[in-house]
Amino acid sequence: MFPIIYLQRVSTMMCMKSKKIALIMGDGIGKEVIPEAKQILLTIANHTDHRFDFLEIPAGGEVWKETGQSITDASFEKLRTVDAIVLGALGIPGLPQGVAEYAVLKIRQEFNQYVNLRPIFLYEPLRDICPLKDEFIGDGINMFILRENSEGIYSKIGGKVQDRATIDTMIFTELGVKRILEFAFEFAHKKNHTRICSVDKANLLYTSTMWRSMFKELGEKYPNLEKKSYYIDAFCQWLIRAPYQFQTVVSSNMFGDIISDEAAFLAGSLGMVASANLNPSPNGISMFEPIHGSAPDIAGDNIANPIASILSIGLMMELVFADSYIGEILHHSIASVLETHRTPDIYPKIKEKPKVKKVTTQEMGKLIQNIVSNELRK
Repeated sequence: MFPIIYLQRVSTMMCMKSKKIALIMGDGIGKEVIPEAKQILLTIANHTDHRFDFLEIPAGGEVWKETGQSITDASFEKLRTVDAIVLGALGIPGLPQGVAEYAVLKIRQEFNQYVNLRPIFLYEPLRDICPLKDEFIGDGINMFILRENSEGIYSKIGGKVQDRATIDTMIFTELGVKRILEFAFEFAHKKNHTRICSVDKANLLYTSTMWRSMFKELGEKYPNLEKKSYYIDAFCQWLIRAPYQFQTVVSSNMFGDIISDEAAFLAGSLGMVASANLNPSPNGISMFEPIHGSAPDIAGDNIANPIASILSIGLMMELVFADSYIGEILHHSIASVLETHRTPDIYPKIKEKPKVKKVTTQEMGKLIQNIVSNELRK
């Protein structure tokens, strides 16, 4: 499931030095799922040579209410000292527009995390809750969506022109487009994929015309990859009609945001999809998170799905600490648990009594943790 491509840090299997992990639990269910992710890391440390030190960083809506910032300058400076960041979710009801997002965007941009990676994988036990008919699922859904993470329409350039007029500026630079496309092509090559597709709106947007042209030009270095460009509206249709055909997908910031959230429901729930915000340089600091929000409507009920946050640990272990084995252990442990247990978001909605048991956030985390522990003892 997980990609075979690393960010060139030294694995702790070769170095006993502890790795410092920043934990940003944030708001809402972030405070419930990140402790389960932390327990997985502690389990890994108990059975391997990996060692972790944890630094809890406050951020989010509650912090904004106290300080006027969703992440304070002092807290942000502490992030510069860590090896990786694990984020829960940010946002509470009643916040001004953009307040919660500010902390995430600041981290992505300040640490030059220009690659966003979202693996979309439908576990076989969850075929029963995938919204698609079996004929559209085909042999299975297993794709990787790579999104440019620092430019485009989310650059926060623009503003209010007058009372009833506003502007947002979409900026693409040659550097920004080239580096995400090169990363995507290399990613597909190292994954032994045979197909890569690009998503744009080149029939209407100048920025997409530049994107499509560079995709074609850079793709010439990879003759063994089948390359195809889709308009965003057409891709959204094909994502539903034949998702099994996609392997590596690359897109700009806004389009990638949209299609990866759409694709997440093919995996059964937003609670099943992890995300990596990557700075691929050797000393870059990357951030890992579930893609779901803070879900204030269920916060505190102990029913949130912790699987996405646990999968984010698998991504971190492979991409930052060069340990793909841990990622595979997590993947297979989750698949095993899903055969018999589900959180409410992935519980079958059928009239007859389901053959699986409904469990809480903590129970799901513990079930996965137990299997991971047993596997690592072998």
